Amino acid sequence: MMPILSMIVLIPLIIAALILLTKTKEQARFLALTGTVIVLLLTVYMYFNFDSTIADNQFVEFIQWIPSLGISYHLGVDGISMPLILLNAIVLPLLIIFTWNDERKSPNKFYALILATEGAVIGVFTALDFFLFYVFWELTLIPLFFLVSIWGGPNKHHASIKFFIYTHVASLVMLLGIFGIYFAAWNLTGTPSMDIPYLLAQFQFIESGIAKDMIFLALLFGFIVKIPSFPFHSWLPDAYTEAPTAGSVLFVMLKIGGYGLFKIMLPILPFTASPNLMISIMAVLGSVSIIYGAFLALSQKDLKRMVAYSSVSHMGYVTLGAAGLVSLSVSGAMFQQFSHGLIMSVMFMSCGIINNATGTRIINDLGGLAQKMPKLAVIMVLAFMASLGLPGLSGFIAEVSVLAGAFVNLPAYVIIALMAIVITAAYHLWALQRAMFGVFNEKLGTVLDINGYQTFSMGVIAILILYFGLNPSPVLEMMLTSSEQIVSLMAAMGV
Repeated sequence: MMPILSMIVLIPLIIAALILLTKTKEQARFLALTGTVIVLLLTVYMYFNFDSTIADNQFVEFIQWIPSLGISYHLGVDGISMPLILLNAIVLPLLIIFTWNDERKSPNKFYALILATEGAVIGVFTALDFFLFYVFWELTLIPLFFLVSIWGGPNKHHASIKFFIYTHVASLVMLLGIFGIYFAAWNLTGTPSMDIPYLLAQFQFIESGIAKDMIFLALLFGFIVKIPSFPFHSWLPDAYTEAPTAGSVLFVMLKIGGYGLFKIMLPILPFTASPNLMISIMAVLGSVSIIYGAFLALSQKDLKRMVAYSSVSHMGYVTLGAAGLVSLSVSGAMFQQFSHGLIMSVMFMSCGIINNATGTRIINDLGGLAQKMPKLAVIMVLAFMASLGLPGLSGFIAEVSVLAGAFVNLPAYVIIALMAIVITAAYHLWALQRAMFGVFNEKLGTVLDINGYQTFSMGVIAILILYFGLNPSPVLEMMLTSSEQIVSLMAAMGV
């Protein structure tokens, strides 16, 4: 039997290839659902056999691949990656069900690209070899590029090219950082290796402080563009807005930038020549992203674009929490990634439904939709309340953990971030009031509520948002173990 990590990476890629051979929409969507459900079942099995009390990699697979270059097929999961794999495994089959009745051209290509994205993203989360990591990292760009450029909105070509250029350039800079640590370690030991745990352990022995800082900054650049963080965020609102609803949800699942912060950046941070400077850079990027993204969201007239800018703001908590360097802030930042994926999925689904039902996403042209779409209104209100940080929902747990934890070491930056709370509440409530409540705009014509497939998909995610808001421990315990290991390393190095 094939090892389980290889199965959850390769099954979506294999089924994506099979979907391309299908002749009808029914065959394509059935195969897509089958593939995502298999990945979900395997992930649930892995979750229940995962030991949350240890920070080491589990379910490890290792095969020598190209020994002369130190490249191996090395997979594993820990408390950082396991929740993100679980997030993708849960949302992807629900996304397939959400699109069940969609009428679109080339459904076989559409569903194949969704499965290819899932396989590539999980590949990034499981790869423990930098060569393998980079291959999967680049592979995530391709299906998302085509999803936007083929099925996107009026400005789809501009958005897809902008997304590709931004993220590909960032990937190349990150690759320079990978090569830097690879060749430096090779010179130190005389043995080539692309093994991620090995190279991270060797980083501290690099003699040149300038080289260490340059490697750190190159890797950091690759990750913060992908998060994305201010000032490298401008690809996100265009890509998220122009993408079809399924594409927007897949972008939300793309948590590889934040994952890189926890998996790679924090373990080598204490060994840089200027750790305090690096912490300050991350703190500035995080706090400015939070407040700047909130102001941009407040100024939007397009509902989907508002949600896209809100994502910039919320992902700022990930960077700020990572820079906080206490267990509470780091685990809170990890949980923010998980929570954000659930919340934004429902919010983008809601935007897509409203656009299809009314023909517009302009907030002031909507109004009173709750009268015609009561099921959507209930689910959408819950998602918006979670996004603004209402206690009892998953968004609150994540953000309060980041702010409370980071305040210990970064009080000034946390105060800046706190200023965004009122703005965040304002744009969420403002958009809800104008779009969903008040007098129904008769110019919208006949408006139908969400169908059974959409209700099920969105309803399940909404229930999870509530569940993890009341009981975050099923995923937070895994994150705490990993975050405590990271923080203990910082303390040992005096950072």
